[in-house]
Amino acid sequence: MKKGLFMIALLIFNLAFGQEKKKATDEEKLTKCILENTNYFTFNGQKPDGKGWDILENLFANNQFVAWGEYHNSPLLSQLTNYALESASKYGYKTWCAEISPFAAAELMRIAKSKNPLDTISRIANERPNFTTFPFFQTKEDIGMLTTANQFGYTIWGIDQEFQTAFPYCLDKVYQAQPKNTRERFKAVYDSLQASWWNPEAKLLDSLKKGIKQPNLKRVLDDIKISKDIYYYSDNQRRADLMKTNFYNYYDGLKTKNEKVFFKMGSNHLARGMNLETNLYDIGNAVYELAQRNKTNFSNVYIMVRYTEEEGVITDDLEEKNNQNPKVFSKLYDKDKWVLVDIRSLRLRMRYDNSLTSDTYKMIEKYDYVLVSPEILK
Repeated sequence: MKKGLFMIALLIFNLAFGQEKKKATDEEKLTKCILENTNYFTFNGQKPDGKGWDILENLFANNQFVAWGEYHNSPLLSQLTNYALESASKYGYKTWCAEISPFAAAELMRIAKSKNPLDTISRIANERPNFTTFPFFQTKEDIGMLTTANQFGYTIWGIDQEFQTAFPYCLDKVYQAQPKNTRERFKAVYDSLQASWWNPEAKLLDSLKKGIKQPNLKRVLDDIKISKDIYYYSDNQRRADLMKTNFYNYYDGLKTKNEKVFFKMGSNHLARGMNLETNLYDIGNAVYELAQRNKTNFSNVYIMVRYTEEEGVITDDLEEKNNQNPKVFSKLYDKDKWVLVDIRSLRLRMRYDNSLTSDTYKMIEKYDYVLVSPEILK
């Protein structure tokens, strides 16, 4: 009888101990993380205010590379970037890396120094009304970023392909920079290139390249040749390789390898590990590994928007079957505040028990912070 009672007591103890040691699911861990690591800030176009912004600003103090993975074409986000550039400059940042070509970066820096950059950009746009010459630098808020960058002495690094609809502008700049005799000699070549601007022939680009002397303009023609193939073949691998090549061309030219760089590019490019869309190792992973090599730090922020509006119709990404962002983060949306979640603590604690969606797991693996915008993107 005593033996039976002992066995029952032991069973009860083991059950109680087992319940005590029951491991939390990944969903429970994420819920706890969100409760403990979510902060907010407000922003009405003036200075951001709140602990969330203080945390973002502090990233510039503690990292060599800070990456803002953005959603594109947001005037509000461009306004916020003004303050990021200003904040970063306090901690020694003088380099801004953007999703544009090296030639576009040089042109934008030149335009930023002009008397009225917005007028200059508007004039270029009006001259080519059906062409986007400088992607992500079109609105007055975008040009505000250029003005701020110039004010605080930034160098802009353009590491991407040449934008396809910018080909005519680039070709014109190359051609018009030549002496009269060269223009006369290559007029037929130039006219043929412009006639098929969306896919100019490589042999014609090479012909014009051999006839000019300026190294920087030769590189523009090389960039067009590479870029047209990336577009034609939808070659994401080559684009990722080009971004890394262009980045290291800039980086290798530095006097010190401790240069601090602020990245503002499409969020997928700035993932740690593989790009979320292409499943290729992109520039974000390269810079992360460079920070490891330098024994410095890299931090990336996934910036997302829940609501978009097109032709008066508002779309809620949370309700979409093919959602763009993990729904668990869309649920955090606040119409009056920016919501910042620090998800770093989860990376080593995941059990991968399938209690979270696959896009949520990927977000946790690849980013340090998630920032949910309050805007309705138009």
